[in-house]
Amino acid sequence: MKKFLGINIFLIFVLAGLSFGQTGHQKEVFLQANQNYAKQNYEGAIELYQKILKQGYENSDIYYNLGNCFYRLNQVGNAVLYFEKAHKLNPHDPDIEYNLELANLRIVDNIQLPPRFFLFNWWDAVKNYYSPGQLTYVVSVLFAVTIFLLIIWLYAKSYRLRRWLMTFVVTAGVIAVFWSYIFLIRIHEYKSHRDAVVLTSTETVYSAPDEGSTDVFVLHEGAKVKLDDQRSGWMEISLPDGKSGWIKSQALGII
Repeated sequence: MKKFLGINIFLIFVLAGLSFGQTGHQKEVFLQANQNYAKQNYEGAIELYQKILKQGYENSDIYYNLGNCFYRLNQVGNAVLYFEKAHKLNPHDPDIEYNLELANLRIVDNIQLPPRFFLFNWWDAVKNYYSPGQLTYVVSVLFAVTIFLLIIWLYAKSYRLRRWLMTFVVTAGVIAVFWSYIFLIRIHEYKSHRDAVVLTSTETVYSAPDEGSTDVFVLHEGAKVKLDDQRSGWMEISLPDGKSGWIKSQALGII
C-alpha cells in the first residue's frame, strides 16, 4: 500500500508480501492482513499485522501498513507512531516520508524549533542518512572493498599500479572508518535516546511524576517527544523547543 490515492493498494500489498522475508506462515498472515485492508476492514488488518510483530519480527512494510490503517481510522497518534517506526528502519522510502508528512499535518501542536547553525543540520543529515541496519551493510562492504584492494596491492608487480592501488586503499579505508564512526554514534543514540508519540487526544504534562503536581503544558495526539527518564507509570519528556515535564506512560507509544 503506497500513496493513499491513485494506486492499486491490493496489488502493491501483494508485491510487498512477495519480498517479505519471513516464514510461509508469516507471509500468509501478511497477505491476509493486506486483503483485509483492501476490503476496508482496517481493524482486522491491524490485528493481523500486530500478530506478526508480537512474534518478534520487525519490518518497515508492516509498520508502514499499520500507519496507513490507523490513518484511515483517524487515529493520528498511532498513524504517526507507526510511520515513524517505518521511517526509522527505512529512512529514504519516499512513500513513508510522504504519508508521515500527511499524518503530521493533522497534529494540533505546532512546536517551533529554535534556529540552528547550518553545519549542525548538515551533520544530522549525514548522520541519519542510513538506518543502523543499512549502516551495517555499508560498513561491511567498504571494509571488504578495502581488504580486496589491499590484497591486489600486495600481489601487484607494477610500481605504477601499486601506487594507484595504495591511493584507492587509503581512500576506501578512510571512508570505511568514517562510516564506522557514524555507525557507532547511531548505535549509541539508538540505545540511549528514545522518542515517543502521544496517543491520547489530549494529555497534561506535569512538573513531577504526580498528578497533584503543577500542570506545565498540554500535548495533543500525534505530538513527538523525547524520553529523558522513567519512573513507575510515568515518563519524563522534553520537546525540541526546550519544554519538559512528566507524562503518564500509558499515553505514549515508543518509536
